[in-house]
Amino acid sequence: MKTLPLMNIWEALQQLPWLSLGKFPTPVQRLHHFPHDNLWIKRDDLSSDVYGGNKVRKLEFTLAEAKALNKSKVVTMGGIGTNHGLATAMFCQKLGLACRLLLFYQPVTVYVKKNLLLFCRYNAQLKYYKTMLKAGVMFYTFERLIHDAYFLYAGGSSPLGTLGFVNAAFELQQQIQQGLVPEPDYIVCALGSAGTMAGLTLGAALAGLKSKVVGVRVTDRSLGPVPIANEKSVLSLMKQTYALMKGFAQLPAIDFITPTIIHDYCGEGYGYPTTACKDAIDAMHRLENIPLEPTYTGKTFAAVCDMIQNPEYNNKTILYWHTYNSVDLTEESTHVDYHDLPKNLHWVFEEM
Repeated sequence: MKTLPLMNIWEALQQLPWLSLGKFPTPVQRLHHFPHDNLWIKRDDLSSDVYGGNKVRKLEFTLAEAKALNKSKVVTMGGIGTNHGLATAMFCQKLGLACRLLLFYQPVTVYVKKNLLLFCRYNAQLKYYKTMLKAGVMFYTFERLIHDAYFLYAGGSSPLGTLGFVNAAFELQQQIQQGLVPEPDYIVCALGSAGTMAGLTLGAALAGLKSKVVGVRVTDRSLGPVPIANEKSVLSLMKQTYALMKGFAQLPAIDFITPTIIHDYCGEGYGYPTTACKDAIDAMHRLENIPLEPTYTGKTFAAVCDMIQNPEYNNKTILYWHTYNSVDLTEESTHVDYHDLPKNLHWVFEEM
């Protein structure tokens, strides 16, 4: 397959809105203290000094579109500890945009409590709809009737947002060419709202990488008839993003094959920690001093830990794509009292 140079994409896509919000390229480094000869990490946790993680790449496109459309408010949705919601709130404040978060239940952890307080710290308007289904329905119906706003898909995973991870794959290609990391046999990432996996898979194909992208599912496969985190949702988002790009750039034809997804690490559901997840969080902290969390990265790295113990992967280069935020906002959260939250969220801090 013909490799598409990175600058060719950027020159063709200059008609699309874009804002520089992050620090790229993010580093790649070898994980020396795990029992595998070629285990690497892509440090997207260092994508910004404001708030790192995978959401920054998506927000560079989506918040730029919100500004281009002269919207003064962004409405999005997620669990009560949503990292996407926090990143959106923080960068909205930086850009002078209001942010409204439609929230649904997820199991309460220390990091969920901290994120809730940080939503207030960064002036997000909060509306708790309890269930993912109700939040989703309201996102597409009532909320659109009462707010003249930019409506941003959960996780920022619109075709426009997914372009951020198409570009990330080209970024990785450049780092491989520079000798900073060997070309991975496997790139392992979390699969939630599908944007990260869809963008990396599409980008790897366009960049001519032989790497197989593997998604570790961390949420429900679907919500009723609507696919969320499964082969169909990833493939659909890849095709939509490819179609968006093709409107601005000459692209080589690619084969849209069924994405590779590991479904065994989600446990009871979104945000429910598993034993393997807790073990992975502990191992990464103890051996490499890199923080993981129990919703996305802990479960994803648990899958990586099992991969490196499987003889099938002994001679393979594995790249774990780290999507969490490394900026410690603990001090910021102490400036907020939970009573400043809507009353129907006080239970998060009051229930034993």
